Amino acid sequence: MVMTKLNSLKRLEHDFPTFTYKTAQQYDLSKYELHELSNDGTIYKIDRGVYIFPGYLLDEFSLLSQRFSRGVFSLISALIIHNLTDEMSLHYDIVFPQGYHPATGTLKENNIRARYLSKKYYSLGITTKKTENASTVRVYSVERTLLDVWESNEIEPYVKNEALKRYLSTEVNATQIKSLNKLKDELYPSSTLLKTLEVYSQ
Repeated sequence: MVMTKLNSLKRLEHDFPTFTYKTAQQYDLSKYELHELSNDGTIYKIDRGVYIFPGYLLDEFSLLSQRFSRGVFSLISALIIHNLTDEMSLHYDIVFPQGYHPATGTLKENNIRARYLSKKYYSLGITTKKTENASTVRVYSVERTLLDVWESNEIEPYVKNEALKRYLSTEVNATQIKSLNKLKDELYPSSTLLKTLEVYSQ
């Protein structure tokens, strides 16, 4: 039994160095056990229902991903997670499926700029990725992110161009280009992104 709990703790640390009580429950850790673990220094309680393992920095991206489990990071927030920009945003860009509406006050309190998409468009390109603080978050794929950013009227051209250059520097393979093509056809049929990438790669 002790070994099972230890394994649960190790899995939790691997997936979510910053975690919520609700997430801990999914790893079979009770409120009492979290209290004991925080008392002996195995984890730190930093706020109500929020914990962190020693040696890690607080991960706001991870906390938001756990608190808003239907949300997916997009636009500038996704660029940051994919290391395609050095921009620092004053808010978090998160997409939710239509019909799911967190309280406006809660969104404002967490500095979230929300967008709502139909299930068809919401679900395209969702993946998970580790943040720089080693936590797992839900985010749109690099290719979906680039398309969304390229077609956004709210994002500065220099941010878009820098993202494309960084993307190309990662030695893009045929599978990624195929994925980009497919997403373009489904989301933005008239997008010029692929043509621009061709020019940049010459």
